[in-house]
Amino acid sequence: MRTSLHSADAWKPGGAAQPTGRLRPPGRRGAALAAGVAALAAFATTALTAPAASAASTASVATAAAARTGAGPAVPALHWTSCPYPDAPAELQCASIEVPVDHAHPDGPKATVTVDRLRATGAHPVGSLFFDPGGPGGSGTEFLYGEAMGTRLFSAATREHFDVIGVDPRGVGLSSPVRCDPALLDRRVSLFPEDEAAFRRLVDRNRELGESCRRLTGPLLDHVDTVSAARDLELLRRALGQGKLNYLGLSYGSQLGATYAELFPDRIRTMALDGALDHSLSTPALMRGETHAYEDSLDRFADWCARDISCSLHGTDVGSLVDALVAQADRTPIPAPQCAEDGDCRTSVTGEDILLNVQNLLLFPARRADLALALGRARDGDASAFSPALATGPSDPIANGSPLAIECQDWPTPVRTLDDLRRLRRDGQAAAPRLGGASQSWTILAGCAGWPAPVTNPPRPLHVRGAPPILITNATHDPSTAYPWAVRLERALPSGVLATRDGDGHTSYLAHGTSRTRDAIDDYLLTGRTPPRGTVYTD
Repeated sequence: MRTSLHSADAWKPGGAAQPTGRLRPPGRRGAALAAGVAALAAFATTALTAPAASAASTASVATAAAARTGAGPAVPALHWTSCPYPDAPAELQCASIEVPVDHAHPDGPKATVTVDRLRATGAHPVGSLFFDPGGPGGSGTEFLYGEAMGTRLFSAATREHFDVIGVDPRGVGLSSPVRCDPALLDRRVSLFPEDEAAFRRLVDRNRELGESCRRLTGPLLDHVDTVSAARDLELLRRALGQGKLNYLGLSYGSQLGATYAELFPDRIRTMALDGALDHSLSTPALMRGETHAYEDSLDRFADWCARDISCSLHGTDVGSLVDALVAQADRTPIPAPQCAEDGDCRTSVTGEDILLNVQNLLLFPARRADLALALGRARDGDASAFSPALATGPSDPIANGSPLAIECQDWPTPVRTLDDLRRLRRDGQAAAPRLGGASQSWTILAGCAGWPAPVTNPPRPLHVRGAPPILITNATHDPSTAYPWAVRLERALPSGVLATRDGDGHTSYLAHGTSRTRDAIDDYLLTGRTPPRGTVYTD
């Protein structure tokens, strides 16, 4: 679902991510990037600052002009400096603000929220555009770093007209991160337990992992929900001091944007939500919708392989191959020799690893060939492309506790017993017979069972009044954010307008090549005008 915009190897310096002979496992980035994020400790380890300790740092920026745009007390202006990413060019700048850990107690402990910025390339920019890539747990600063290194993630129109600002929400990346025991992050437990003993191992791991996150993160762990992140976004807007918000949110970023619109509808100039997440659904309903969308995309991938001779599996029954690989890996895990060599992912792959990670390679149509190669190599005994990442530290740049911590505060799980999970599995099999519920949503249902932090932002209907036109975009065959969710979000937003992309893949803004959907997003961000309601693009 929202997982992998930030973790699907979606960029490499110098161009689109395409393998050259060697397939990296889904969710891994280049070694230079991983090393760079590891080097951020000096920048982001001040996870929580008590009020007394923060007085000096607050005073140091108090001489800056306070940004008073919007209601509320003055917020110190952003102070831009160099970014801690390796070899980051000088034009990439970073800034941080202190925010209350608990917005209900603004004088209590503080956390840090960090952004980075690339200035507009044009002479007459409209303003700044805040960008969230999704996840949850996705790092906007990292995406912008990729752009600065020449990846061309953003369109020329966006770069010309806006200073682009990448956001790391609370708990993520350069902001005060969620920190967890890496041994517990790496402990292998089944998310599809077959018996009571396996179910107890799952729940015990979840509880112990959450307790380790609370011990290492502090009180922030109980306040990484999306409402808190949306309030942080408002503080960032005011600290920037440029007027109303321009925002582009992909995948989970659409939930962050919609939450901001509910809280601060009159402070929006433009808001584009690409790949819609519907937070009014129950977690089981979310799972049913997502796993059905994922299976639809897998079927369409199989159809493509059947008719296109460029597919390395052309002439192979892809569905039967996936079934056979899952059954084989369930009996005896398939080796992942690449991971054994690199040490950053598991050295063997189970059936559920395959079921959960095929989705990553379906996110972008340009990676169809990668998925075909990965499945073929798994058939030949190398399942490295489907191996989960291993955590190398408490806030590893790839395998960390941020996604689960955020999800467990936004999405309650009804799982209390093995029978509960079995009932959900039957629901998943009804929605997606081949996948049986496998999806990012399933990792919430199973992964949040036993989680110690409370659900502070449960699903509920959205109430937005007084917002300007908000653009929603979604593909009809998105494997992650199911198209019906976008239809529901348009109905929930009185000023929302859905532009449909009739096609495959997760989100539309990151598509390579000509895209009328991306052009419509660019035009809307520049002018504030949406396409006519009911517009369908056949990109």
